[in-house]
Amino acid sequence: MAPISALRLMVATIFVVITTAFLRLLYILSISSALRPGRTTKHLNTKLSHMVVVLGSGGHTAEMMSLLRDIDPRRYAHRTYLVSSGDSFSAGKAAEIERIIQSKHVQSFSAPTKAGETHSMTGTWDLVIVPRARKIHQPLYTTLFSSLWCLIGCLRALHATSKTSRTAPYEYPDVVITNGPATAVMVILAATILKLFAVAPARKMKIIYVESWARVRTLSLSGKVLLWTGICDKFLVQWESLAKKINGTGSRRKVEWKGFLVE
Repeated sequence: MAPISALRLMVATIFVVITTAFLRLLYILSISSALRPGRTTKHLNTKLSHMVVVLGSGGHTAEMMSLLRDIDPRRYAHRTYLVSSGDSFSAGKAAEIERIIQSKHVQSFSAPTKAGETHSMTGTWDLVIVPRARKIHQPLYTTLFSSLWCLIGCLRALHATSKTSRTAPYEYPDVVITNGPATAVMVILAATILKLFAVAPARKMKIIYVESWARVRTLSLSGKVLLWTGICDKFLVQWESLAKKINGTGSRRKVEWKGFLVE
């Protein structure tokens, strides 16, 4: 038998790795499609859940505060707020979001719990800092490197949340919700990578993307990238005309419209 050359062995190995990764990705996407329009799933409403919220600077955080105003902390008992380094505005608003959420479920409410503290009615919350994907006025030719560093930071952050989860110790978060800052793309990509390589179960870290209310006619750059990749479990827009434009006349809906989600 002729010996197998190193080149043939390398090609065969690459082929097996790519095929395995592709099949794993198909499996993840098939799991994700269960949450998309036209599909029904059974939810255990009594199950305590761990939620990761990606906060962006300025308007993104303001909209997220409105989106989370009716979150039930008795179900989402652990809430992790992920912000970019140097974004003190969003870091401060995380506590404000908690004040709004907790005030609706605690009698004689005076002040929200601090990060890391646990309340019998409202659970716990924490704040995680990751590298910024792109700074304001940052040259485009350096964005690749900062985005890669952000991706690595997001991988570390999501992995760390599995160790600190108060709802299910050593399990990854149940859902990731974001509304479009650049860091959000890196967070979603990091979650997909962890599931792709079976580090995290495919049923964990369901991605819910809510396009900004300001996007009336077209999607943001983050939205376009995420819709093209198809890795979001739910993709929501806030204008009916935009939903009709994207979905077209076909039976398959790419995005959902549930009305205005912010006040």
